[in-house]
Amino acid sequence: MALDYLKLNDTNSILIPADDLHKQVSAILQGVGTPEAHAEITAKILVSSSLRGVETHGVGNAVRYSESIEQGEYTVPQSVDVITETDTTALLSCGDGLGFVAAHQGMEMSIAKARKHGVGMATIRDGHHIGMVAAYPMMAVAEDMIGMAMTNASKAVRPALGARPRVGTNPIAFGAPAGEERDFIFDMATSTIASGKIALAKRLGVQMPVGWAVTAEGEPLTEPRGDRGEDWAMNPLGGTREQGSHKGYGLGLVVDILCGVLSGGGFGTQLSAGENMTWTMAIDIAKFRDVDDFKAMMDDMIRELHDTPPLPGEDRVLVAGDPEADFQEDRLANGVPVENSQYDEMRARAIQLGVEIFI
Repeated sequence: MALDYLKLNDTNSILIPADDLHKQVSAILQGVGTPEAHAEITAKILVSSSLRGVETHGVGNAVRYSESIEQGEYTVPQSVDVITETDTTALLSCGDGLGFVAAHQGMEMSIAKARKHGVGMATIRDGHHIGMVAAYPMMAVAEDMIGMAMTNASKAVRPALGARPRVGTNPIAFGAPAGEERDFIFDMATSTIASGKIALAKRLGVQMPVGWAVTAEGEPLTEPRGDRGEDWAMNPLGGTREQGSHKGYGLGLVVDILCGVLSGGGFGTQLSAGENMTWTMAIDIAKFRDVDDFKAMMDDMIRELHDTPPLPGEDRVLVAGDPEADFQEDRLANGVPVENSQYDEMRARAIQLGVEIFI
């Protein structure tokens, strides 16, 4: 969950209906030559992120993506090509275009393969940012399947015991359907915090808490940086040796292996800023057991966790996906908050491109 001082509020954001945000993001992307189908996929994922409270990966990024396309950093229109394929696996090339499009296709293929053979997976190279990684397991969950996805990134995180950045933030997401309870949707960076939270803290002009990052000398860094370099690094999940930094470090390398090494696209130190390789997997529950029975047991597990007495001062015990589902229910009803500066940027970009303004 976001820290209180990083949450959007009435003074630093404006509420916009989700449908209008979707139309605006799609229009901006189409304004720089993105095919409508690809713009719609990207807009859907960006709006879903903002709806679920993951502002760092939400609609505010649309302008940046459109500029990357215009500057030739992304190839648009893109071609997502199948390089190798078996009944249960696929290696795809994103075609150096929008990562959302290839990751979406990779999960669609994973789901189709799982439906036939029980499990399907795809690894994707030549890619870029895919946004909120949870969006892709959620596609599998909607089909009564278990889903998993991960993506690697250029170096930003120090190895456990290391003093320089060598690994990406490398997030992992997992989803499983429930019955009467909310679906289990887990999404985490393998660093102590997603890099977007540092960028958000910088935009809002607030300090980072101790533990997010360190200098090259190992001293806590609290002033958010806007650049990456060898003079500072984010901490792996766990932070210190005593708190299990080797676990976050190891998980980050698992992501590098499945996304970067398996695809041939490259691992952290081989990637440039903005390059991301991806891996997706779907598991068809029905190939193992009755889906309704699976969901009923998921409900039992989730209820047991919710019924756990909370620590003093805490309201309730949460399960992965609870905070995001709360955000989504509220924002579908009342509108999605968009940072004032990002709202202005989106409107200015739409005017610059000569596309319709919806917000």
